[in-house]
Amino acid sequence: MIFFRFMTIKNWLLFLLPLSLTALSQPAAHGQDSFYKHMSGHIGEGILMNADLIRIDNKISGYYYYYFKDTLAQVDFGMRYGKALPVDGTINPDNTLEFSEFDQNIKGAMFKGKLEGNKITGDWVSSDGKKTIPFSLEESYPEGTIAFNVYHLKDKGLLLPDKKSSPAANIDLTLLLPKPYANAAPVDSVNATIYRNFFTGDTAFSNPSGMLEYAKDLYFSNYRKANTDIYQEGASSFEWFKNKAVRILYNENNLLSLEFFDYGSTGGAHGLSISKFAVIDLLSGEHLSLDTIFRDGYLNDLRDILTVQLRRQYDIEPGKDLREAGFFVEFLEPTDNFYLTKDGMGFYYNQYEVAPFATGPVDVFIPFRAIKRILNPEGPLTKGAVQQQ
Repeated sequence: MIFFRFMTIKNWLLFLLPLSLTALSQPAAHGQDSFYKHMSGHIGEGILMNADLIRIDNKISGYYYYYFKDTLAQVDFGMRYGKALPVDGTINPDNTLEFSEFDQNIKGAMFKGKLEGNKITGDWVSSDGKKTIPFSLEESYPEGTIAFNVYHLKDKGLLLPDKKSSPAANIDLTLLLPKPYANAAPVDSVNATIYRNFFTGDTAFSNPSGMLEYAKDLYFSNYRKANTDIYQEGASSFEWFKNKAVRILYNENNLLSLEFFDYGSTGGAHGLSISKFAVIDLLSGEHLSLDTIFRDGYLNDLRDILTVQLRRQYDIEPGKDLREAGFFVEFLEPTDNFYLTKDGMGFYYNQYEVAPFATGPVDVFIPFRAIKRILNPEGPLTKGAVQQQ
């Protein structure tokens, strides 16, 4: 494999787009214990669920959502119904596993089961532990769904390599890249989007593992440049941490919703996490924007819908100014940082954007039924996810 050590990121992306994807679709050599699985199944008899799960060594994480077979039987599950809920857990050498919801606003339910081939079966346990229901998931990639390879790198770089007691920089990178797909245009678009959002710097390699290694080396180099001359023996503020990951919230009906998670800490009182989102039409490769999703003149209506939903999620009484409730804004303006699931859109505001750090990120989920009247009737969303309602 030829390494293009002096190619800029911009030129790398231009080179990548027409390139055959065969070389990129091979997982890293150490990927035996890593996978991405798009899975569908059910909880009990009446609740359907879909999950996008990623395994890294003995850790399993991802997102899932649930919905009902009979829409007439739906009850008010608040903002959890149809929303992509994050899960996190462990998988053992015998393939028994358990993972639970860890959304900041809820005490989550837990899934306990076993992975056998392309199936997971076991029990769903309610958050209070009082109810147990069998669940089953099976890996599948129906039309309009795309499969991914996983590339993972985790390492530690000592500030003073000749000292065992040296502080260190810790890095954990999880990269997903699409496998070959029937339509090359969306694969090229997904690849370019992931590389653009995941990597920084001016040097690129011609394979994913090389890119991860370069990102690691650059991070360790910056760490040592920033700290070697000012380090004091015994100081506790010289540990750095970096965790970057590509995650998938929705991968169906020719729509792909990606999250780019980035957590960093440089020895301060607390680190900072940032999540950026991108939604791609898997028919055309087009990136969806608010202007393509909604009809003309949607901004004021969407702002009002978001503000009402924010008040509902945070139990802010009518008439009370949002700023009195601890937010920086009087109204919640739409953000381009949004994601999709089967039943709605999430508008995501990172820490400090609309509220203090202690509030955490503000994730406002809007069911499609609340925004259907302002959707573009010819837009890709109307023809995709909403059409399934």
